[in-house]
Amino acid sequence: MKGQHFLRCLVLLFITQISCNKVETIPFEDTRPIQLETHGFEVNQDKKISLTSNILYLNSDKIIEHGFEFLIFDEEYKEKTKTFPVKTEAKIGRVTLTLDESTLKDLGNIQKFRYYIKTSNKDNFGQYLLYFVNQPVDFTVHPNQSVVGYVGDLVTLKGNFKDVSNRYDLYFGDSRDKIPFSVSNSDIDLSFKLPSYKNGESAYVYLVSKADSNHTGRQYVLTEVKFLSRLNPPDSYNIDIYSHLTLSAKEGSAYNSSILIGDKLIPYEVYLRLSDHLRPENGDSYRLGYYNGRDTVIFPQKLQITRPDAKEIYFQTTRVHPLGSTKVLGLHSYKLFGPTSFTLGNHPVQLGFDNQDGSYTLSAGNLPEGEYPLTIKNMNYELITEKKLKVEKLKVTQLSQNSHEMGSPVVISGNFIKGQYYNVDFTGNGIYGIEAEEGKIRFSIPMLKSGEHQVTVGYWNELQSSNIPVQTNFSIQVNPFTYTGFAPLKGSGGTEIRLKGKSIAFATIYLGGNQIHSSQISNTFDEVVVTIPNFLTPGKYKISARLADRWLQVPEIFEVTAL
Repeated sequence: MKGQHFLRCLVLLFITQISCNKVETIPFEDTRPIQLETHGFEVNQDKKISLTSNILYLNSDKIIEHGFEFLIFDEEYKEKTKTFPVKTEAKIGRVTLTLDESTLKDLGNIQKFRYYIKTSNKDNFGQYLLYFVNQPVDFTVHPNQSVVGYVGDLVTLKGNFKDVSNRYDLYFGDSRDKIPFSVSNSDIDLSFKLPSYKNGESAYVYLVSKADSNHTGRQYVLTEVKFLSRLNPPDSYNIDIYSHLTLSAKEGSAYNSSILIGDKLIPYEVYLRLSDHLRPENGDSYRLGYYNGRDTVIFPQKLQITRPDAKEIYFQTTRVHPLGSTKVLGLHSYKLFGPTSFTLGNHPVQLGFDNQDGSYTLSAGNLPEGEYPLTIKNMNYELITEKKLKVEKLKVTQLSQNSHEMGSPVVISGNFIKGQYYNVDFTGNGIYGIEAEEGKIRFSIPMLKSGEHQVTVGYWNELQSSNIPVQTNFSIQVNPFTYTGFAPLKGSGGTEIRLKGKSIAFATIYLGGNQIHSSQISNTFDEVVVTIPNFLTPGKYKISARLADRWLQVPEIFEVTAL
């Protein structure tokens, strides 16, 4: 017997708290929420109003009070509530409270009501139902008949609609147009088609006595109708990732819907920015539709994120030198969705983006000579352009100069690319940013020492921000500059003096020990003008010309006279 008692205690240990002589049950806390429904009300012939509700579930919370709450607007149209507790115990099942109609009329403008239960933890409420004190007594409508549908849907309300067809007209919202309806099934069913409604979201359907032919009499509301929305497809299914998707409402309110893109359900927005919701790793083609709260509608075509059009892409120049660059036209940043690589043939190249004009510049890299299409590749596609870019080394074929004086024109011929910029370097000087014609560049001999100068031609490497020099077999011959004289021979401050000599426009002019500014005359490099400064004291001065390390003077002396 003692062994059996011990085993019994051991089993109970897993269920209850046990002492040898005492068993205490641990209470269970029910955390499921209380569930309520507000059913409706009925107006009896003896002017009694029966409010009904249903308790679907009660948890372990201690109930303090339960009953019905009315939402009322006072004379100043301020919102307030009035409660009518039910004195009987709250139990799962139907709850009814009967009041005199006069009691509710004295409250004022009642809008709606609901059932409530107050507990030690929280207040619980059923849904609000509209309340109309002028509810007719010659027909009834079953409670909780919500109507949701599309324009043109046939809907049926349940109730007791005896003689309603002969005595009432059916109206919808604020429209003054009668709605055809029929009563059938032994006067239980009232059926009508949902009309179109300009407000498009929801409205009440109600009866008006035929005796009130001007539609100003009492309105007997049957139920509220909520329209399901229908959305129009986009104007185009091909949209770039940085644009906005617009799905306008074809019927109902668009804001009652959610937009479906692929597997994403996104709350409706008039302008939905695609880049906020889509990622390239999920693809660039998605099913498109919407969910209106009841139905999921998929449009017949997929949403395609715009891709570059390989047929529209071309190069600003058809040729480029190794490590040179050219603009890629017809390629737009808003059509690139996700990381993208570029190759000329099988050779990776880099594209730089110009924020000023929105264009791309291709840096070719040190590619072998040949013709290459541009390949554009990312995780969703690979495109190859129809247009090709020819890579060819810079070759200089001819140099011509009409004169050997500084400032005289020089023409270099070769496979220069029109619109590209080139540099020419000599011993001790250079000219940069020479825009080429097709097959040639032109420049003037800069300030150089006299003698022969080897010519190096180059172009700019955009990728490395450096010059690409190309040695040539050509040179230019430069004659020494000369200083042959000046006029007039005297004058006061402000006097202009003309100095003559070959290439003298490149020289620095001194009056005595003072450097003075010189101006080139027209396009000639063989004559300059200097102006006598006002601060010089009267006297005789030598005028000198210096170019690099060469100083030249003439025997004549200029005399500065008093003003």
